[in-house]
Parts: sequence; structure tokens; C-alpha cells
Amino acid sequence: MLTGRTYVVNSPDLITAIQRAPKAFSFDPIITSVSERVSIPSKHGIDAVRYHPNGENGQWGITHDTISAMRATLTPGAILDGMNEKMLANVSAMLDGLDCEGGMVVNLFAWARHTITRASTDAFFGPLNPFKPPEIEEAFWTMEDNLTMILLNIAPAITTPKAHRAREACFRAFISYFNNNGTDDASALVKVRHENNTKYGISVEDRAHFEVSNVFGILVNTAPATFWTICHIYSSPLLLEDIRKEVADILRTETRPDGSGPVRTIEITKLKTACPLLLSTFQEVLRVTTHGVSVRWVVEDTMLADRYLLKKDSIIQMPSAVIHADTAVWGPSAKAFDPRRFMKTPQNGDEQAKRHPAAFRAFGGGLTLCPGRHFATTEVVAVVAMLVLRYDITPLEGGSEGAWVLPRQDTNNVGTSVLPPVSDIKVRITRREGWEGGKWAFTRSEEAAKFALSSG
Repeated sequence: MLTGRTYVVNSPDLITAIQRAPKAFSFDPIITSVSERVSIPSKHGIDAVRYHPNGENGQWGITHDTISAMRATLTPGAILDGMNEKMLANVSAMLDGLDCEGGMVVNLFAWARHTITRASTDAFFGPLNPFKPPEIEEAFWTMEDNLTMILLNIAPAITTPKAHRAREACFRAFISYFNNNGTDDASALVKVRHENNTKYGISVEDRAHFEVSNVFGILVNTAPATFWTICHIYSSPLLLEDIRKEVADILRTETRPDGSGPVRTIEITKLKTACPLLLSTFQEVLRVTTHGVSVRWVVEDTMLADRYLLKKDSIIQMPSAVIHADTAVWGPSAKAFDPRRFMKTPQNGDEQAKRHPAAFRAFGGGLTLCPGRHFATTEVVAVVAMLVLRYDITPLEGGSEGAWVLPRQDTNNVGTSVLPPVSDIKVRITRREGWEGGKWAFTRSEEAAKFALSSG
């Protein structure tokens, strides 16, 4: 039972100490409680996820086994490369859909949500992807938009009927997916979850319920991160020009023998290693838009750093936004957006060297460091890289046409770390002059590479 105590920790040194003591300061009771409220599994399902999450008496349960297996599939290497290839093919196809005479008018955040949803879920769930029907995609985001009431879990059919119906629709879609053996052609990530569910005797209904909860980790931060990265780049003409030059330098263009137009390919390995400004911009976007709070449960009375006694059954909160705005960590420009902050340059080399490794909280830290950070980064950076080369984007609202007015973040949203906007931006997306026609694609060399990400 909670004692009512909550400890708020802003010090990177203390955060590191907390992360190094996962058995004393555990995330498992938190994620288990959230999963139960979102997934509403059966009693057997609840008992399974609660069984020895911390390796009590040397025994581990489904929670530990599944998370460990998922980390293995999401670590840079051949397995992740396979999932990335499918995702990148989907991204390229989604961007092809913007290529039309006279341009296309879209609501930018809605477009980012749809693009990330389809590109990711097709790559993970395979040909029988439950999110292919538009109504299931819409149902998921309806549920996410109303997650506060879902988490309260007080008669949801009455207190939040729209979100309740949306969640039930998602459950039914995944039950159908499992009954039709959708995992046979799914990604390694989905297969290892399925295998662990089988090992622990989880029913089809509970698998479907748990999978809906898992989708939150795939989508809810990547979509707003994509939106904000696009906004920050396109709203700064000089930054847009510099990033276009950077990406154009790694573009390979070939002429097709039939004269039907050029083939333009972006080599994903070079995108990881030769586009430092794009990657720095993405990380700076995460720094200024991440408002998540890392939470831990105090398992037993524990002295933190030999100075602070933290009492059993209390909660620890580590707020990202406070740490990301701390001038003692990030310097006097902490509250400003600096797209070059994470670049290794002589100008900021000393500042980077002094920066505490736990100060960047966009992906969490310690044992709970986001296992999907490499997949998500590849996806966002790929979308933005191809978008900036192919298209111009012009805002149509918020002032005179062409003037960017970025919306505020929705601080009431509890489902994401990267907060979505409170309102969308209507924009016109048009082909760039001189970049029309031809075929666009991503390629990957055999050379191993990963994004140089800051992490706590």
C-alpha cells in the first residue's frame, strides 16, 4: 500500500544512483499496474504478469522473459535491420502518396500519426496487421487521447464510453489476428512475445489485450516526435537549407535505361553516420518536447547515495522537463532550441564532455532505457530525410500563409513522454522544384552502423 510519500528527484547524480539499484527502486510494479488497467486481462493474465517480476528467490516470470526477448530483437543487428527494412519501405510508400499535381492539403499531426501507425504496425505485425482497417487505427488513437480515464479504471463503460468502445474494438481486432495465425508472418518482436505467451499458458483473449497495451510503446511517442521534428525544421529556413544539403550529400541518383526518370536512394547507414545536424536536431526536439516522468517504486527502506532515506512503498518521480531545462546541466541556453546542441563541434565539445550522462531523459535510463529507441530514431529520421528532399511544406493557418505558428503542447496528455500538440496545423505539401518524378527508396549497406544517441 502507498504511504502517500512521493520523492521528486532532479539531480542527475541521484538519478544514476537510483538506476543502479533496480531491485530497491523498481519499475515493475508501476508498469504492471499500468498494463493491467489498459489491458484489463483475466485473473490468470494478471497473476502471470505479477509473478516474480524482480526475480524473487532466483525465479523469473513472463514479464522478465518477454522484456529480455524483446530487447534482443531491438538491439542493432540483423534482426532489427529486417524490421527496419520493412518499415522503411512503408515510409517510402507513404511519402509517395504525397506526390500529386498541385500538392496535397493535410493536417500535419494527423498525417504524422497515420504515417507512423501504418509504417510501424505493418512492419511489426505483417500482412494481417490489425491496424489496416482505418476504424481500428482511429480506435487506438481515440483510446490514447482518453488514456487518463482509461487508467482511472472506474466503470469505463460509463465514465469514458467512447474510449471503452474503442479499446474493445482493438481487442477484437487482435483476437482475430491471433485466431488467424497472424504471428506466422510477423516480425521477430511479435513472435517472441507470442512464444512467451504460449510458454506461460496465456489465452488468446489475454494475448490480444496485452498486445493492445504493447502498441503504446510502438506508436505514442514516435508520432509526436515526427510532427515536432518536421515543425522545427520547416519553420527555420536556414536549418531546413542546411539539413537538405546534408541529406543531399548522401543521396545516390541513377538514371534508368528506359528514360522514365531517376532512381534516388537514401542509404540508411550513411544517414546514421553522415548527417550529424539532422540527428542533433532530432535529439534537441526530444529534449524540448519530452515531458515524461520516470517513476520507481521503493521496494524497501533504502539509503540513497548515503544521504537520503527513502521509505518503503513510496514513489520516486524523475521529471524529464525539469532536468532538460536545467541551466546547470545544459548551460545558459537550456530553455532555447539549439539544433546543433548535440553535434560534436569545437564550439560545444567542452559542454558535451561536462554534461552528465543521465541528463538526457528522452529514452529513460538504466534497465528501463527504451529498447525501441533505435527503431524509432531510424523511423523519424528517415521520414524527415526523405520529406525535406522531396517536398516543400506551407502552413495555411495561424497567420499569413507561409508563416509557421507552432501550437502549444498538450500537457494534459498522460499517455506519452513526447507531448502531442493541443491543435493541429493545416499545411499544403508540394513537390520541390527540380526534385519531381522518378523513384525514391531507402537502401542499406552491409556495414554495421547505429545512431549515436544520447541516453541516460
